[in-house]
Amino acid sequence: MNEVVQNEEQFYCKAKDYWKEVPATVDGMLGGYGHISSIDIAGSRRLLQKFLEDGPDQIGTTCALDCGAGIGRITKRLLLPLFKTVDMVDVTEDFLTKAKTYLGQDRKS
Repeated sequence: MNEVVQNEEQFYCKAKDYWKEVPATVDGMLGGYGHISSIDIAGSRRLLQKFLEDGPDQIGTTCALDCGAGIGRITKRLLLPLFKTVDMVDVTEDFLTKAKTYLGQDRKS
């Protein structure tokens, strides 16, 4: 059922309720598609590297922020290899709890 969201507060409340029901797994994060495309990661890495290269106005590699981080799929495969520190933020605490173990697992996920 598609319901019209009336305001920003309602939008975020509905999103929070939705994500509470999603399992803290790669499959859950991707809506049933159980792996991350290496093509997506490679394309995102190429885009980020344009901002990381030497030159004026470059952002450097000291830290990154992953907003809507979930269990850390993008942090693990894209951000940690490029940045010294990555902070993760997510509305669902269970996802961040799972991230602590997920980030330590092998890089196959």
